[in-house]
Amino acid sequence: MSSFRWPDLEDGHGVADPAHACELLEMYVGPQSEPGEERFQLTVCTPSALAERLHHHPVLIGRHWLFVPELRPAEVGRWLSDRIAVLEAATWSELAAKIGRIGEWEFEDWLGGPEE
Repeated sequence: MSSFRWPDLEDGHGVADPAHACELLEMYVGPQSEPGEERFQLTVCTPSALAERLHHHPVLIGRHWLFVPELRPAEVGRWLSDRIAVLEAATWSELAAKIGRIGEWEFEDWLGGPEE
């Protein structure tokens, strides 16, 4: 189960220019058939808005950013819902760690071991 909240777009504030936008997105995701949910945050940003931010802040950490050509909240929500729906893990904690990464890095969970 997941739901999305765009804090800065609430109260009737829409995206002024979908091709130049950078907004905080909160995802609320919980385990199926168990109580509770976790909040995951990421910044959804277009290339032109990123370029503007880099002009003012020459170093940005991009781990929890999602880049889109145009900010269309409904499309972003559908894409994330589809991505979250296919994630699998043995426990909610493990699944939450995967959701928190959005895009998995190939070696993030690698513990080492013999060559294959």
